[in-house]
Amino acid sequence: MPLYELFCIAVHNPTSSVNLRSVINSLSNQIHSTGGVVRDMKKLGINLTLPQRMRRMRQYHDRGDHFTMTFDTSPIVLKRLDETLRRDPSIIRWTLLKRATKVKDLNKPLNPTVEHDSINPRQLL
Repeated sequence: MPLYELFCIAVHNPTSSVNLRSVINSLSNQIHSTGGVVRDMKKLGINLTLPQRMRRMRQYHDRGDHFTMTFDTSPIVLKRLDETLRRDPSIIRWTLLKRATKVKDLNKPLNPTVEHDSINPRQLL
């Protein structure tokens, strides 16, 4: 199963963080119920000012709760997660990124650079 990363901005609830917990629980339960694994979850900030006013489902938002989630799942489940995020009114913005096909691919650099020792100065002339 490929490794994906979700970056998400949720609506901030000033009275409690139940909204954010319910979003994270529903996403992780959907991943676990289909055989996926949640590898990492980070809270990037609560009640952060958004870079610009964002509109979602006929409401404008100036502040949001940011988090990331790294997980393994199949592409079919990924489409279901995207549909869930699209229908949820408590999500302002989200991005799903494919990090790697296998876990061992994470250690390899995407664009390896050429070391200076391997360049022959006479080849440049």
